[in-house]
Amino acid sequence: MFFYRNLMPRVLRYVVAILALVVGGGYTSSAQELKLGVDFTTLFDNREYASMSFDESGTLFSARLTPNIGIKWAEYNHLMFAADFVQDFGHKSKFLSDVNVQLYYAYRAPRVKLFAGIFPRSEMRGLQSPLFFDRDYRYYANRIGGVLARYENPKFDGSYVEFAMDYTGMRDFETREAFMLMSSGYWPIKWFNVGYDILLGHYAKDYNPETIDGVVDNALLIPYIGCQPSTGGFDFDVRVSYVQALQRDRIAKDGWHFPAGGELYLAISRWGVTLANRLYAGGQQMTFWSKYGDALYHGSPYYHTGNGIYEQLALSYSQSFFEDTVRVEAGITLETDGWGWGTRQWLQLVVDLDYGIKLNKRSN
Repeated sequence: MFFYRNLMPRVLRYVVAILALVVGGGYTSSAQELKLGVDFTTLFDNREYASMSFDESGTLFSARLTPNIGIKWAEYNHLMFAADFVQDFGHKSKFLSDVNVQLYYAYRAPRVKLFAGIFPRSEMRGLQSPLFFDRDYRYYANRIGGVLARYENPKFDGSYVEFAMDYTGMRDFETREAFMLMSSGYWPIKWFNVGYDILLGHYAKDYNPETIDGVVDNALLIPYIGCQPSTGGFDFDVRVSYVQALQRDRIAKDGWHFPAGGELYLAISRWGVTLANRLYAGGQQMTFWSKYGDALYHGSPYYHTGNGIYEQLALSYSQSFFEDTVRVEAGITLETDGWGWGTRQWLQLVVDLDYGIKLNKRSN
C-alpha cells in the first residue's frame, strides 16, 4: 500500500506535466480542449448457487473510482490517462484493494472509432452475451489492453463492424501468455436485424519448467437474428443465436472439441423495468472448465452444464438521472443448469462526469 501512496501522485505529476507541454508548447493550427472527468461505480452482486451442479456462490461488494485527464485536438483525436482505484468492501487492505491505469489514444469520428493502449472495455459494443464475459469479470477487468477499430454507418440504424485485441497475460515465470481476438457486427434488415460475435482465445504457457498444463485454443462464434418491436408502450427484444465453439488443449490427446447449441433471448420492457428470459440448450461450452476454470473462461460458468441446458429468468430495473450522469441498475435472477436452481441479486450505481475546457488556439 505504501507503493500506491507514493507511485500514483508521481505518475499523475508526470501526466499533468506532459499535458502542460502539449498545451503550452505552441501546437499549431487546431483548436485544443482539455478533457477532465471522473467515473464512479459501486456494485453489489450476491450469488446463491449451492444446489446447482457446482457451487459458485459468493458476494461481491465493491467500489471503483476512475479520474481521467487528457487532451483533445483536431476535432477527433484524444490522448487520455486515467487511474482505476478499487476497494472491495470488507477487504483487509488498509488503503486500496487494487490500482490500475488506463492510457490510450482514441480517434472518434462519426463513422470510424479507433483506440490503442489501455482503454475502457465499455468502448466495445459487441460480445455482450454472458457466455463471453460474466458481470464480475466486466467489473474487475474493465479495461482492454490492445487495440479496437469500429466502423459505424448511421444511415442504417446503428449498424457497425468492429475488431479488437485484448492482451491479458504477458508471459513470465508465474503468468501464462494469454490474449483474445474479438470481432462483432450488426446490421438491420427491415423488421429484423442480424449480427455476429466472435472470440478467438489463446491461453499459452509460462516460463516455469514445472508447469505441465498445455496450450489451449478457444474459439467461440455466435451468429444471431433478432428484432426489437415496440407496441402499446412496451419494448420487446427477441434474439435467436447459434452457438459454436472450437476448443483444444494441446497437451491432451483427444484433439478438438466442437460443442454447439442454440440460445433464445426474450425480453419485455417498460418504465425502466425489464423481464427477460435467456435459454441455452446444447453441448458443454466450457470443455476444460474443471482444469483451468475462470483463468481460461470469463463467462458464466453454468454454460459448462453437462445436462444440456442453462436458463436465466431476470427481473431488472434501470434508470438514468441528472442528464444521464447517474445510472441505477438493480435486478434479481432465477437460474438453472439442469441440475438445480440458484438466484442472483445485484445492484449497481454508475456516475459518469466529463468536462471539456476550450484552450486558446496558438499559431507558429
